[in-house]
Amino acid sequence: MNILQRLLKRIPLCPFPYKPYMHKYKCIFIHIPKNAGSSIMQLLGDKGGRFHVESNYYKQANYYFYKKYHSFAFTREPLERLFSAYKYASKGGNQREDDINLAAYINTRCSDFNGFIDNVLTLHFIMQQPLFKPQYLFVYTNNLQLNVDTLIKLEELDRVWPDFSIQQGLPSQLAHINQTNKQAMPVLTTTQYNKITALYKYDYILLKYPLTYGC
Repeated sequence: MNILQRLLKRIPLCPFPYKPYMHKYKCIFIHIPKNAGSSIMQLLGDKGGRFHVESNYYKQANYYFYKKYHSFAFTREPLERLFSAYKYASKGGNQREDDINLAAYINTRCSDFNGFIDNVLTLHFIMQQPLFKPQYLFVYTNNLQLNVDTLIKLEELDRVWPDFSIQQGLPSQLAHINQTNKQAMPVLTTTQYNKITALYKYDYILLKYPLTYGC
């Protein structure tokens, strides 16, 4: 890269995946699906659509801004996130064509969350579908090094956000939007628990959620 190319990289433009709010607030939000990402995007005034982009992509697109700005992401207990993603996906998500196709794929193979675990949930499926992709892949490098400045557990968001937003100069009134209706977690078998913890093993380990269901 020559001098001119390096200088151009320091101009606060917004080629994908960068967005105007990132330059405004000097921050980069890594949007992991089903982790209150729509709420933070609305708070930051982002109207450019949701990008579920891994942190390393931002780093490769513009290393200068990725190192200069504060990067952060929200994480969530893996089983709770999986259940939330299932409810959202099985109802057609945002009703876009790909959302409707995913709902049809799921609903022709199962009628409830237990059936989803048994008949749909596989390694291939979760790697192909961003809603179900393991969280650590968004915020860790290929050699399992943390690639963002701050991780905030969704379970602690209401407590942590006020101080974090002040420290980073961000708006503080975080509303929770795009939520699926509260529904009790179905009773799962030991085999189903073990399947989930095997598929999302590194989410539990790297994001520091207790492995309470076996392994």
